[in-house]
Order: sequence, then structure tokens, then C-alpha cells
Amino acid sequence: MEKEHGFIGKHYLMKQAFGQEELHEREAVCTREDPPGCMAHCPLHIDMRAVCEQAAAGRFSKAAGIIRTKTPFLNLLSKNCDGACTKNCVMSRLGDGIALQALERACALYGGSGAVSRFMIPKKNKKAAVFGDGLFALACCWELGKKGYEVLWYTTNASFRDPLAGWGLTDEEIRSDLTALEGFRIEIRKQEALKQEEAKGFASEMDAACVSPELSWENLWAGAFTADHYKEAVLILQEAKYASLQADQYLQGIVPDGKREENKESRLHVTMDNVQGSQALTDVSHVTKESAMEEAARCIQCQCLECVKGCVYLQHYKRNPKGAIREIYNNLSIVMGNHMANGMINACDECGQCKAACPNGFDYPDVCRIAKQTMVETEKMPPSAHEFALFDQQFSNGEAFLSRPQPGFDTCKYMFFPGCQASAVSPATVELAYKDLCTRLKGGVGLTLGCCGAISKWAAREDLFKVSLDQFGASWEQMGRPTVICACPTCKKILEEHTDAQTVGIWEVLLTLGVKPVTDQAIAIHDSCGARGDEKMQKGVRAFAEALGCQVQDTSYSGDLSPCCGYGGLVKYANPEVSKKKAAFASGRADCRILTYCMACRDQFTRAGADTCHILELAYGVKPMPTPDISGRRINRLKLKQRLLSELWKEEFKMETMLPVTYAEGVEALMDERMILKSDVDAVLKAYETSKEAVFDQENGWLVANARLGNVTFWVKFMEGEETYTVFGAYSHRMTVE
Repeated sequence: MEKEHGFIGKHYLMKQAFGQEELHEREAVCTREDPPGCMAHCPLHIDMRAVCEQAAAGRFSKAAGIIRTKTPFLNLLSKNCDGACTKNCVMSRLGDGIALQALERACALYGGSGAVSRFMIPKKNKKAAVFGDGLFALACCWELGKKGYEVLWYTTNASFRDPLAGWGLTDEEIRSDLTALEGFRIEIRKQEALKQEEAKGFASEMDAACVSPELSWENLWAGAFTADHYKEAVLILQEAKYASLQADQYLQGIVPDGKREENKESRLHVTMDNVQGSQALTDVSHVTKESAMEEAARCIQCQCLECVKGCVYLQHYKRNPKGAIREIYNNLSIVMGNHMANGMINACDECGQCKAACPNGFDYPDVCRIAKQTMVETEKMPPSAHEFALFDQQFSNGEAFLSRPQPGFDTCKYMFFPGCQASAVSPATVELAYKDLCTRLKGGVGLTLGCCGAISKWAAREDLFKVSLDQFGASWEQMGRPTVICACPTCKKILEEHTDAQTVGIWEVLLTLGVKPVTDQAIAIHDSCGARGDEKMQKGVRAFAEALGCQVQDTSYSGDLSPCCGYGGLVKYANPEVSKKKAAFASGRADCRILTYCMACRDQFTRAGADTCHILELAYGVKPMPTPDISGRRINRLKLKQRLLSELWKEEFKMETMLPVTYAEGVEALMDERMILKSDVDAVLKAYETSKEAVFDQENGWLVANARLGNVTFWVKFMEGEETYTVFGAYSHRMTVE
């Protein structure tokens, strides 16, 4: 639902991407923050993973402190724990589970007394009563005391020691466990006997009460809470925690929810890759610091990292998807001020690798996709993020666009659609492939050079995406609705999902027509993001590579788990730093030549310094050339169009003539990094020739001229020669010079 808010005479268009309920549903899919098996099955839900981390480093006081957040009775626990945590330790899959009871014992011995400073206890005005003699009552006293309540303990005991006396503890161990109660406002009200009728008479002195289940009192009064009766120490402590929580909620004026923190199977997905089974510490009764540290070090610190392992994006931002979508949700809620998560949203390539890797199919890219679309619709997406890429699509479907049936045909059985990246990076490959298809396929093969619209879809510009699809559709209809032969997995996916065209990969067509071996080298195939989830395409490319004579080697993260090259989602333009990291990671998985079947991947990997080529370059014997800069990519498209029109259709196509320019060393690379085209420089120099307006740089002897092209003002530093201009620098700003 859209609405407008006025602020200082301006209007801000608001749109809610999705509500809190959907946010929580999406978050719940990710189990990264779920407890491991040891914690999930522990009645007290002690974070033994954190205990192991601290104990392994010899920090027993910190390890003991983690346990004491759940219960102060460390000695009691270490001698009476039923070991549910160890039984559910993932290490038990390969050998022995971690001897967590031994670590509890070590924490009791070497972790300090756990005494609490009086100044750390918040004092509350309300009083709570506890009725009972056993461990349940003592635990309730601690639970309520640490929350700052004054506790009146009605018991037949003479001291705090009595409830611990029957659990096999020494006097010293009892004294140690009781130090945690020091400083609490707990008063023992000794009774000859504990009777429910008498207890009701004390109601005027108390605001709430916890009643031991051993008393078997029924029909308790309002504000009095009890729990289930157990004989096991850890379950008694669990029930005391539950009853105390109910009393605390009541004292705060909250209706007690009656919910228990249940023991259940952990949802946390933990892989045991490269983990070796081992034996646990056996001498629990005589645990030393050294043996405890060694045992704790066996813990593998269970966590689910399936989505992070192969995703440079999540590694770069140090996020887990659950936390990231919350950050994105908050970013979309900002009306005024900086949107700090914009960079993170635009750095996601929407490749879907994380979803494929997640055991629950957590769809993080979908959130980024929604966020982009929402920000575009509400005019919160900075135009600069994707503007150059969108202009490049406009160029591909404008000046560089070509659509013709095969010479001699009015309509065709096939249409070759190589994609904009192939024409830009390796135009010779496109030309050879088209001529080969025309020779070997019957029924005519039309050609369409242009962009499928993926660029505008990645930029969340649905209006421009529709324009691209409509343009393609018109050409396809005019050729007689032919089968479209795609040389790009992304193009194939886009056309399959958004048009009525029947598509086929060129590798399938060539394999059917017949392929001659051209090499016997070992290669590793990089699977394009556009092929994710398409097993037929992945297998077809491998069959084609093998027919060419390649010795295909497997790499880590291949198939559906293959990482993005860094071009997808327009990350190359919106976040070059992350894009380069992605290219380096994806191309660094193999120790042999990498074969791609997406020309954008080939371009990215070549830029990263990898030995790589496109599968069609290999098939047609085209030597991979150095990657063209942004100007070279446009020139390649235009020259390909010019050459094909001249040779095949006998049509003339004139390219715009640019002024003669020489670039000083390093300037072209800098322009490529800043996304400044040579045509932009040409426009500035032509504007200078018309106006003769420029600023003279006395220090360097340069002239500096500018011209505004679209939304950007370009500046060029140059010297004017007799036959050519020499350019020494170029930069741009989003500004208007008056």
C-alpha cells in the first residue's frame, strides 16, 4: 500500500516491501542461530558450545560463568548431570561425544566460586515467597533472588545447606555452590511443617509465590506457581526455572504464558566434512586443567555455514542471511536519512547459490530483489548504481541492435541469439558460430544481436525490462516464431520464463550436428548462474566439452553450488570491489584451464588473471583475446554489426567517426575504472571545438573542457595538436555547470 508523507515541502513515496509477519517467516527458515544438539537437549539449555570454546583456551572462570547464567550449582550439576548434552553431541556420529560433564566438573574446580557482588543486584520492591525444603525450593530462591526480589523462604530446613546434602557433595562443594546466593535478599522462615492452609495466611506478606511440587498442594491461590515433580537434579532445576519465570511475569504485571523452553531436536545443520572421530576423556572424576582443555578442544563449534562457504558476498559483509534480511528490512523503512544497507543490497548478484546450498532453501536473493524493486519504485535507489549498465543495454538494443532472417529467407526455423556479452567480448566467435549454423541447419537461421533484458531486470527496472522483451518479441514474431538458439545461459533462462519462445542451447545443437575433437587438455567447467537448477544444461555442456576432447575435472562448488563470477546482479557496476573478489574466488577453484559457457564469466575470469576461455571459442578455434575495456566492448558490437550486414546482407552501416585522440599512459585504464567511454571524451572535445571554451591549467599546460551528457558532466584534460588531441585525464560528476 502506498502513501505520501510530507516533510518540509517535499513528498516521500513510501511502500512496505513486506510486513513483520513475513519477515519473521523468512528469518525462521535460517537455522544459523539455532542451538546445537547439546544445547537443544539440555534441560537447562546451557550453551556448552561456548563453554567448550572458553575451556579450550584455559579460561575456566568464563566457562563457569556461562553455566552459572543457567544454574549456580556447578558441583551439584557435575556430579548429577544425566549427560543428555553428550548423547546429542554431533561428535558422537563419528566416535565419542564431548565429555561435557567432565568440563562441568573442571569449571566447578577451576572456575572460581561465582560469588555475586551486592552492587550488581537490582533491588525490586516486591516480595516473593518460596515454599518447600528440597532442591526445587533452593533453586527458586536463587532464580528470584538474582532478579532483585526479596525472597521469603518457608521451609523446615535450618540452613541453605540442607537441600544439597543428599546429592553426594562434600562440605566444601556445598559451600562453593552456595556462594552464588550470597548478597541476595533471601530470608529463611523456618516452619515446623508446611501446610497449604497456613501458607495462604502468609499471602498478605507476599506478591507471588513458588511452591515445591513435593508438597503436592492443589488449587493454588492467584500468584502462586508450581511445576512438575522429578527426581533427577537437572530436571528439578529446569522446573524451578519454569516456576520462577511464571512468578516473575506475574510480579511484572504480565499474564504468565505458561510456555516452557522445551527440549527438542536441533534444526542446526552441521556438516562433518574433514572432521575425524575421537575418544572422549574417560577419567571424569580426576579431571585436570590440561585434560579438560584437551577435551574441550575436541568440540567443532557447531554452526551452519553452508551458504557462507562458497559466497564471497556473505564473507565480505560478515553477515548471515537471517541478520542481513533484518538489516535490509530496516533499511527499507527509512523515510529520511542515509540508507546504510544500499551497498549491501546492490552487491548481491542474485545468483541463488546460497539458496541451493541451504538445507532449508533460504532465499536471500529474493529479499534483495524485492528491496531493489521497492527502492526503485519509491525513488530511493540512487540512479548511479546501475545507470551505466542500463545505458549499455540501451546501446545494445539501439545502435548495436541487429535482427535479420538468414539471407534468402523471409521466415526462419531458427534464430541465433548470442547475447550482448558475446558480441562485446568475442565478436569473432559470434560470427563463426552464426555462419556455421547457417551452413549446417536447414530451414533458415535468423540472427538477433541485442540484450535479453537481464540488465534491466537486475536493476529492478521492470519498465525497461518490458521494453527489451517487447523488442525481442517483435523480431521473433517477424521471423516466424523460430526456435531460439541461445549462447548464454542467462538469456536462455530469461526467454524461457518471460516469452513464448522455445529455446535450445547452442551446445545441444552443435552436439547433435556433430563435433570434432580439438584438444585433449584438462579443463574445469564453471557453471553459470543462469544454469543453476538446470541439470540438463549442465550435463549438456559437459557432454559438448568431452566431445571436443576435453578431460573434464571436477572442482569444489560446481553445478548448482557454483559461485557467481561477479557480473550477475550488476555487481560489477554497483560494487566493483565485491565483484573483483567474486571473480578471484570463482576462478581460483581450479588448477587447470577454466571453460565457461557464459561470456560474462569468461570476461570476469580473464580480468582476474585466470587461464580461461569460452566453450565456443574452443570449438571454433578462436584465441581468447585480452578483455576489452568498456569502450572496446561497444566498438566490438558495432564492428560485428557492420561486418555482418556488409558480408551477408549487403547492407551498409556507418559507424560514427570520432576525433583522432591519443591517450597518455594509464588514462584508458583509469577511464575504464571510472566507466568513462571514449565516445564521452569525443563528445567533450567536439563540444570544445564548437564553443572553444576551456580552462587552461598553467602548471601542466593542459586545457580542461567539459560537457553534460545525460545526467553526468564529463571533464577532459587534453592538449590540442595539429592532427590529434592528446588526453591526459578524464573524470565525471553528477552536477550541472552554469
